[in-house]
Amino acid sequence: MTIALQGELDMLTASWLSQELDQIFAEPGQKRLILDLSGLTFCDSSGLGAMIKAYNHAQQTGGKVALVGARERLRHLLFRTGLDRYLPHYPTLAEAESAFTLPPFPSPDS
Repeated sequence: MTIALQGELDMLTASWLSQELDQIFAEPGQKRLILDLSGLTFCDSSGLGAMIKAYNHAQQTGGKVALVGARERLRHLLFRTGLDRYLPHYPTLAEAESAFTLPPFPSPDS
């Protein structure tokens, strides 16, 4: 599933996103989420918190979350906060979708 975000992701709109995430991850079998950030013009700590919530939901269900299309300022914010290690970012939606279809890397113990 892909959610395309537009405008500002701040204290007012992050609560909406959190509610949407609750509904999405309550659906049986929902394990993959792409947040399309190409339409975002602003993101504050509340917005980052909503992205972390998406990551946590996915982790609880064995799923994955990916980000796509973030502008330079938001990519820098993700890097500075270390969230880029948990929320992979892809330049295009096609690249994010293909990352979900790739087989996982074998574990070092294999």
